Amino acid sequence: MTGGLSLARRTRCSGAVASVAMSIALAACASAGPRPVPPATEAEWRALASPRPTPVDGAARLAIGGIEILGQPGWPVEALSANGSANGVTPDLALAELVAAGLIRRADVRFVERRRFAAAVAAEESGVPRAAGAPPAGASQSAEILASAVWVQLPTGGAAIEVRLTESARGAVVRTRRTTLPPDADLVSTARVTVGTIMAVLGELGRRPAWPDPIANAAPEQFAPSGVSPRAVSSFLAGLGAEESWRWEPARVSYQAAAGSIGFFEAEAALARTARLRLGGTLGES
Repeated sequence: MTGGLSLARRTRCSGAVASVAMSIALAACASAGPRPVPPATEAEWRALASPRPTPVDGAARLAIGGIEILGQPGWPVEALSANGSANGVTPDLALAELVAAGLIRRADVRFVERRRFAAAVAAEESGVPRAAGAPPAGASQSAEILASAVWVQLPTGGAAIEVRLTESARGAVVRTRRTTLPPDADLVSTARVTVGTIMAVLGELGRRPAWPDPIANAAPEQFAPSGVSPRAVSSFLAGLGAEESWRWEPARVSYQAAAGSIGFFEAEAALARTARLRLGGTLGES
């Protein structure tokens, strides 16, 4: 054929042009990066701030007295290391806050914030101004019982979590219990076993009132896989790191991403706490 391109050649040329155009468009999208997440509106924050459950009669006022890690947990979480992540979240803090989130949602115990509340009170008393966005300490009832735990790596493989309950008024240890964990116990399941052990010991002391937990196996006394993905746990830890420095929007985004994992109720509890604090709540009431 003369006087123009053949049909086959025109088709090849058109395809090449389209391919180049597509490559340019993809490159432009890649260079632009992910679209920024718009900040939540006040109405959205209010919708997230579900209130804490009303404790049933006889629920003990309980605070976390500290959690210690002895050994190197094999928790497959990218955002976590022995020296802390970029957000400053260390294994002991991660475990402690997952346990706290597991206790906040319960009605058969009245969880009392101790760690951040005590730090805020000390700062206020010393005249240190609050950081931008930080909530006030507020007022808090003292805890009746302090629950502390130690995670111990066993030489035979696996680990053990030892829970100790102390009566605050007398400073006397009233009960201890140790629960063994398999080598593949993940961070969330370890936290849930810790909560389950705390609640079991409260029951032995006659301090656990009847309460029908709507979530089955939320606080087992023996190990049970959580089913929560490492990616969701990483999002939770990113939210925790942001909440620790009172960066509400990053905390919300990360906690919401974590809460998207089916059954990750600790992320939902932490998200609601963040919303309550963001809307003017105090550490003593969170």
